[in-house]
Amino acid sequence: MDWEKEIKETVLYLAAGLLLAYIINLGLGYALHADKPVMAVVSKSMEPTFYKGDIVVIKGVDPSEIKVGDIIVYYNPYRNFPVVHRVVEIKREGSSFCFITKGDNNRTNPFPDQFMGIAPCVTPDMVKGKVIYVIPKLGWPRVMLNELFH
Repeated sequence: MDWEKEIKETVLYLAAGLLLAYIINLGLGYALHADKPVMAVVSKSMEPTFYKGDIVVIKGVDPSEIKVGDIIVYYNPYRNFPVVHRVVEIKREGSSFCFITKGDNNRTNPFPDQFMGIAPCVTPDMVKGKVIYVIPKLGWPRVMLNELFH
């Protein structure tokens, strides 16, 4: 068996796979109007709606179209990463508004994020999009990398 040839072919296939994934991600981002249209779920905060290791597909939306009950992705400046949680309330003051969010797992998230002090009231500029689809278990490689490096 020619090990050198096997290694070269394996590296080539991996590189082609990564390139294809990158191109698909760019195309989805363009089609769905989202910077990051695909994300792996890295915590249990949304169980039983979706689970750690699932992949969520995100569509960019006008924040004024978001309703109570929608699951959104927002950037949390307190923790410096995106959060995927459900909108439980919309606070309005004149023409401005913000979202109160909460994970569906009542054991780990008994109160909204804003009442627990883990996130500010989510303003429209913090919203990255709305979850439109869930793919079970395909995000485990990302979860493992995340746990390895954090």
